[in-house]
Amino acid sequence: MTIKELLIQEIDSTPDEQLADLLSLVRSLKSTPHPQLNTYEQLLERIDYLETIIGIRKGLESFDRGEGIPADRAMRALQQEFNIPPRL
Repeated sequence: MTIKELLIQEIDSTPDEQLADLLSLVRSLKSTPHPQLNTYEQLLERIDYLETIIGIRKGLESFDRGEGIPADRAMRALQQEFNIPPRL
């Protein structure tokens, strides 16, 4: 799947409220900068937020397809891999 297709898929599945926030941010990038706003930092925060949402959705879709493993099994695997002693 191309980046454009992935982006369109994410836009289609993103709630309108979040898209409105993002559109507002993009519009602010084109406007005269306000000294009290750090647009670059806002953009980075918004990108982090959207990446988090995408990651959570992909994880939930994977789990729905039966690709996940139970948490207790995952924790045991991590304890063995990193030599983490069991909790008492």
